[in-house]
Amino acid sequence: MQQKNKYYSDYLNKYLDYLKYSKHYSVHTLISYENDLRQFGIFLWKSFDLKSDDYKDSELLFQIDLNKITLPDLKSFVAGLFDEKKIDIKKVSKFNSRSISRKISVLKSFFKYFYKYNLILKNPASGLIFPKTSKKFPVFFSQDNISELLDKKGGTALKILDKAIIELFYSTGIRLSELINLKYQDIDRGERTIKVFGKGSKERIIPFGKKADEAMNNYTEIRNICNINKLDNFFVSNKGKKLYPMQVYRLIKKDFSAVSELKKKSPHILRHTFATHLLDKGADIRAVKDLLGHESLSTTQVYTHVTAEKLKKVYKQAHPKA
Repeated sequence: MQQKNKYYSDYLNKYLDYLKYSKHYSVHTLISYENDLRQFGIFLWKSFDLKSDDYKDSELLFQIDLNKITLPDLKSFVAGLFDEKKIDIKKVSKFNSRSISRKISVLKSFFKYFYKYNLILKNPASGLIFPKTSKKFPVFFSQDNISELLDKKGGTALKILDKAIIELFYSTGIRLSELINLKYQDIDRGERTIKVFGKGSKERIIPFGKKADEAMNNYTEIRNICNINKLDNFFVSNKGKKLYPMQVYRLIKKDFSAVSELKKKSPHILRHTFATHLLDKGADIRAVKDLLGHESLSTTQVYTHVTAEKLKKVYKQAHPKA
């Protein structure tokens, strides 16, 4: 059983270490979890009127017994997220249902961890219910958008780096972090496959097409000149440094602004595009799931809704009795 009068910050740090070293969560995910749990800690401190020898918002140094936290306490925290009056010390925008669902998921995971390892007697978060959220279908670039951008003749339409990045995104559906961290030695040019490490450091092998191979081959010549720091990363900047996320984001936004009217143009939209176009062409959803690195088939099924909507539109336009 856990020690009595343990600081909330001790629980928080113990749980974050578990996510980092056992679950291998990314830095961005860890920051998100920490922010949500800090917000919950501030709620506890204010609601329970807990005593602290040296309370600091940045350290959460107040004593708490997690066994004393009940389901009504958690419901009160969640209810506060819906209110105009903020429960956080800092002023923040009103949370939408998706943000609240994420916070509930974090709380469920937090208490499940301590209950699993017998650090608390019961799991008060098991009874939390997620709010209803409106279905938000992923947006994607059309095949015409892709062709207009990538199939232009002359070689000056896109920079060599830009073309290699976009071709690989569209050919594999990898995440931004996976592209940035892709190692030169993890590309098998003979088999035309790449090895990437996704969420939780899970490895998967993904094939890529002929056009992506050609674009990557053209870029390799430039890379060998620019890679003055001898990095293992396949993609490097013209100064020989590892690419950073915003750099790639801006690249995608700039290039696709010439061919698409979508408000959002990002690497993740290319991931949506990859999956949607595969399913439109009849690909098996389980294969698409494995290519994307999804843990659950339900995560991939959102793309079937996209294609179903497209079929309905075609039906209504074409069928005389529609």
